[in-house]
Amino acid sequence: MSRILFENRKKVFVLSLLALAISLFFWTDPSPKVKGTIKVYDRNEVLIYESSTGVGHQEFVSIDEVPQELKDAVVLTEDERFWYHAGIDPKAITRAIFQNIQEGKIVSGASTIPQQVTRFSVISPQKPAKISLARKLRESLMAIRLSYTTSKEKILERYLNTMHFGRDIYGVGAASRVYFGKDVESLSLAQSALLAGMIANPSRYDPIGNSESASERRNKILGEMYDEKLIDSERYQRAKEESLPSSTSELRVTAPHAVEMVLDELKRMDIKSGSGISVYTTIDSGWYELVRNIARGQIERLKFEHDLTNAAVVIIENKTGNILVLLGSIDYFDEEIQGQNNMAQALRQPGSAMKPVNYAAAFEKGIATPATPIEDLPKVYLTKRGEGFLPHNYDGRYRGIVLVREALASSYNLPAVEMLSQVGIESFLELAHKMGITSMQRVSEYDLALTLGGGEVSLLELTNLYATFARKGFFIPTRLITKIVTDGGKVLYEPELSVPESVLDEKAAFLITDILKDKKARIPTFGEKNQLVLSFDAAVKTGTTTDWHDNWTVGYTPDYTVGVWVGNADNYPMREISGVTGAAPIWNQIFEEIIKFEGSSDFVRPEGIVEVEICSWDGLLPTDSCNERYLERFVAGSEPKAHTALTQEPDFFEDSPVRIVSPVVNAVYEVGAKADEKIVFELAPKKELINVSWELDDKSLSLKDCGGFVTSCHWTPMVGKHILKASVETQNEGRVGLAPVPFEVLEYKKGW
Repeated sequence: MSRILFENRKKVFVLSLLALAISLFFWTDPSPKVKGTIKVYDRNEVLIYESSTGVGHQEFVSIDEVPQELKDAVVLTEDERFWYHAGIDPKAITRAIFQNIQEGKIVSGASTIPQQVTRFSVISPQKPAKISLARKLRESLMAIRLSYTTSKEKILERYLNTMHFGRDIYGVGAASRVYFGKDVESLSLAQSALLAGMIANPSRYDPIGNSESASERRNKILGEMYDEKLIDSERYQRAKEESLPSSTSELRVTAPHAVEMVLDELKRMDIKSGSGISVYTTIDSGWYELVRNIARGQIERLKFEHDLTNAAVVIIENKTGNILVLLGSIDYFDEEIQGQNNMAQALRQPGSAMKPVNYAAAFEKGIATPATPIEDLPKVYLTKRGEGFLPHNYDGRYRGIVLVREALASSYNLPAVEMLSQVGIESFLELAHKMGITSMQRVSEYDLALTLGGGEVSLLELTNLYATFARKGFFIPTRLITKIVTDGGKVLYEPELSVPESVLDEKAAFLITDILKDKKARIPTFGEKNQLVLSFDAAVKTGTTTDWHDNWTVGYTPDYTVGVWVGNADNYPMREISGVTGAAPIWNQIFEEIIKFEGSSDFVRPEGIVEVEICSWDGLLPTDSCNERYLERFVAGSEPKAHTALTQEPDFFEDSPVRIVSPVVNAVYEVGAKADEKIVFELAPKKELINVSWELDDKSLSLKDCGGFVTSCHWTPMVGKHILKASVETQNEGRVGLAPVPFEVLEYKKGW
């Protein structure tokens, strides 16, 4: 019985020892307990972002990147026998004990670099640990074990990447970036000494907040380095005279808005970092920096004259849908311009940039061809609220009858509205949604102003819409993430390329492309030399919203589509700037740089497209009388069969008297109390006008009252009933008074 009891106790004792050994093994395990990071790479596997480990911002650096002077300064101040002891320093411990007893309080520690590594990366990586005998014992055992299992160089590397440098900054990589705006390998002697000194007390020796203490600490370390013959006298004196940093620099992150989109996608997919993951993206960091510099340069040139502060750019590879560049603002870290707002994803009014969808629907339905004559004349349309809508062109002119090619290429507003009235809002929206626009869902609320930018879209989706034209009507969703892999090598996500979906007849898509790349057809509005003209063929369209809130340029080659937005993130209006002067120079320079390295390919005409010579007066076959003709392209079977009956170019204004066309008689307007709105007074035709005088309620309106316009008047509305009069001077009739137009302005109230 006693023998059995003895054997049982022996087993218990052995098991207890084994359990104690196992517990001690794990209790003294010096492996970092900080969770793994999320690493984001560009398409060339260049690291563009690494997430915080849970304790702050870090940029990992290898020991080979760290200057010898920084290593010397850190070892000298934090653990001068680091290279010789086995994890703990008995001599330093003895000295610290005597100093603390002598002072009656703790004035000196004896923690070696290995002990600090285990404390800050294992025992308490996210908050200060309470001082206790158990903690010091564990820390010491871990330090000894770490020193026996890891080289001194690797321990120092881990230390330099772990220690706190104030301002939520951890590691010398991030500290070098924040305090000096440079890589760690570029640090000077003085800067190395400063960082080494901050480790003991980052807030006390903060060079920005406590420059005097920081300077004294730095110079003390420099003196010790000189005493130890680590530096010579000349370098010591020069380093002491070096000034301290006066401000911090931004942390390095390339394409921050794209990185935010990646992190949001990881949350949506419920993928957590765990022990660490790598996310591979479609972003090209080299292109991103190029685009950012171009955009910043353009905004810098225009910001004071035109009250604009920001730009966004998207570049898509057409064949894959890969997002190569996503610039959400020119400076993510600039709070004054609300730089953290991603303007590539923000919903904004696109102005005329949606017109190609309108005409594409007309081509596909057989409603129009590029040679269809369409009115560019004042016309009032009835809105869904029963009000009169009178569109007008950007330049205030009317051209009579134009062909669709010129109407789209030169971005005339009146023909676009007339075309939408024939296509139908539902058909317009249906095609826009098929081409990737997920906004503009309130179908019942939209009117014909939709083709002039009455809805809202994001730059990212608008750019991919144009890429659908470049793909001859095939839609591919945009792609940002190509693969997600754990640090252990397990592939968590690797999507295949999307199969292109035909959403628009390829011949209709080709005709849109053919018009948008027609330099001659856009001359009436943009002139012969402008920022839309490149050294190679590219289809392009601009857009500018009412009151200058947004302007756009989006264009493509067969290989790439580039979209540019210019404006203010807070929607503050710019001052007299259009897509061709604001966004187009950015678009132009980006595309020229891309093609310089990538080359350009030619647009290919699909089968079923024919070329026919037509008369430019009316789009019909020419006779001998027609001296203005050109080769037009048609879907086979839609080309004209009849010859023109015209013997000369028609003058649609020859017998038309001048009249007030806006507002219409008895028009009713609603305006918001705080809205910055204008009511436009318009005359037509304007061809023979020499001078115009406006009167409102029997009071003359000055040039200032009219917003600086002469033949039209942009009037700030006042609530009430009004009567508008105008007298005009023409070349043929002298000065004549026009029929007065009564109208009313009501204050808009929610719920009407």
